[in-house]
Amino acid sequence: MLVVSVSKQKKVARELLQSAQKVYHYRRDLTSEGRLAELDKAVGEVDGLIRDKTTKEAALVAAIDRLDALLCRIGGKIYPKTFWNDNFEVALVAAIIVIGVRTFFFQPFIIPTNSMFPTYSGMKTVVYEDKNDAPSVVMRTIRFLTLGARHKSLIAKSDGTVQLPMEQTANGTRLYVRQVKGKKWFVFPTVLAEYTLLVGGVPHTIHVPADFDMQNALFESFQDADPRLIRVAGGTGYALDFDHQVSVGDAVLRFDITLGDALFVDRISYHFKRPEAGDPFVFRTGEIPGIEGGAGNIVDKYYIKRIGGVGGEKLEIKNGALLANGEPRSEAEAFGRNERKEGEYKGYVYPTQNDPSNPPQLLTAPGVTADLPAGTFVALGDNSANSLDSRYWGFVPEKSVIGKAIFIYYPFTKRWGLAE
Repeated sequence: MLVVSVSKQKKVARELLQSAQKVYHYRRDLTSEGRLAELDKAVGEVDGLIRDKTTKEAALVAAIDRLDALLCRIGGKIYPKTFWNDNFEVALVAAIIVIGVRTFFFQPFIIPTNSMFPTYSGMKTVVYEDKNDAPSVVMRTIRFLTLGARHKSLIAKSDGTVQLPMEQTANGTRLYVRQVKGKKWFVFPTVLAEYTLLVGGVPHTIHVPADFDMQNALFESFQDADPRLIRVAGGTGYALDFDHQVSVGDAVLRFDITLGDALFVDRISYHFKRPEAGDPFVFRTGEIPGIEGGAGNIVDKYYIKRIGGVGGEKLEIKNGALLANGEPRSEAEAFGRNERKEGEYKGYVYPTQNDPSNPPQLLTAPGVTADLPAGTFVALGDNSANSLDSRYWGFVPEKSVIGKAIFIYYPFTKRWGLAE
């Protein structure tokens, strides 16, 4: 029994010596020479007793107590240990490791849009057919944990017809929306989109993520309606009248927003091998003028697309297929599926002329080819008809490439696993 007890005390003593070493390194500039000499003597005594195989428990305990008392006098915030200073150090080291891994090896991204659907999914809308059939707390929790689904509802504060205010732009009318500040996970600052609906002329607002396709959610919610554009009474603006009556307490809107696919991006492989056609890759947009908001506008975001072509190739779209140097691309399944228009893959299409001041740039019509300069890539979405990509804003420079998508880790859908 005595041997076991001494063994335990020696373990305590070794831990105390580690604390003494930390106190010495952190506090020696603030500690007198006399105290440091006492510390050196106390440490030597404990260390000697640990090494001595004939050490008695009482002698070791007494030496431990003397060293502990001295450390309490000179240790400041380093000693004695508290929950906060002990765990803060662990948390700090863990944070440094996480930041290092994220910066140099594997970075997580969440896909906001559906330009790569059905290979990857962005935020999607699940509309409730019966708007007044609110999901239970349990069901909301389950859907949140498995799909990242966030429930949204807009309850009528007045009786009347539902109308959707519109605003005039150079290209016609569009949904009225404004950007507002919000919180993500109740903590982190973010930007939200605020949409306004009128119920009997009374404004009702709803907030959704800035990248969310609210137009699709609205028209799915009122898919049986026959909306007409009307002039708002007493003003110069316009609104879409859905000819849909609600009463106070009714749900005007009720839908879930499911999280876009969350995936890891391999940031290191491209340092050793060049990106290849067919790779799903992430790049920054800061070096691509006009990628959002018209010619000359520069924004710095992360985009995910598929590499449709690399420098030195000649690309063409023909009958839904993407051709490189006259031959159909085959490096990724998505190329073949689009060529065959298989399932939800609708084929590659020519870009549409939506903004006369910022016309499409590449692969604009039958027979038009794109010659890729060295050191550039063509980025295309698998959902070609719903993708703003290189067809609209040109080439991606090699220096903008971040890495290759490798694994979808959330939500838990059929797409979970290795990225295609």
